[in-house]
Amino acid sequence: MFRTNTILSSFSSAVHSSLCSPAVSLLVALAAFSPLSAAAKASEGWMGVGSADPLIRLAVTPVEIRIEAPTPLTGNNLELLLALSGSKGGLGDIRKKASEEFSQYLDQQVQMRFGEFFEDERVHLVTNRAPLTLHTDFDVVIRQKILDIFSSKDYDLEKGSMTAYGKFHYRLQGAIGAHVLREGTVDISTLKLHARYRTKAPKDGGVVEDTTREATERLLADIAEEVLDQVEDDLEADALLSLARR
Repeated sequence: MFRTNTILSSFSSAVHSSLCSPAVSLLVALAAFSPLSAAAKASEGWMGVGSADPLIRLAVTPVEIRIEAPTPLTGNNLELLLALSGSKGGLGDIRKKASEEFSQYLDQQVQMRFGEFFEDERVHLVTNRAPLTLHTDFDVVIRQKILDIFSSKDYDLEKGSMTAYGKFHYRLQGAIGAHVLREGTVDISTLKLHARYRTKAPKDGGVVEDTTREATERLLADIAEEVLDQVEDDLEADALLSLARR
């Protein structure tokens, strides 16, 4: 479950004022729920990623991802914001939508970084018919901590930090009997990954500025990079070849 203070903070920013024009609210809400970028599109899978001149073929399964993260709510007309989310479920569905988008973003980051690594290692990725199969599993939790709150006659400003926790687990299985030949876990909290965010809510009904989404994306990109650094020795071509010969 998301932290109550995080939800209330985002909620209060979203409903801070409904005095602005509908056109402004429409633009703000559309920005809040537009796709993260091309990176947020559904994963096309690992097929064909990696070296075209391989030393070894490696079967990979879809990345399993679970994310619990703050929900970015940018806008000053909550009813319109909920309507544009395409759901009648209110804040619960908005949180679900954000979680799905962040999962897609992490999936893209993992495939990009791992794919580049495997290409350099001359490992060709496939979905089956390989001596080894790689399974990857992310369980990510991102927490907010308020560092400063400032209120003036014109706006309310909140500044804080976001920290990544959770686990990454991988396992390599052989083709015969699907026996686990090697596996490992990375405690994401030991990576000490942080990002700053700020939320600025004008008191005259103007546009709310919230960098929660950008901060979350930075953390997810860092997670993908740092996790690979932790496990790359076990995924090098020589290590995979040695494992496949067992």
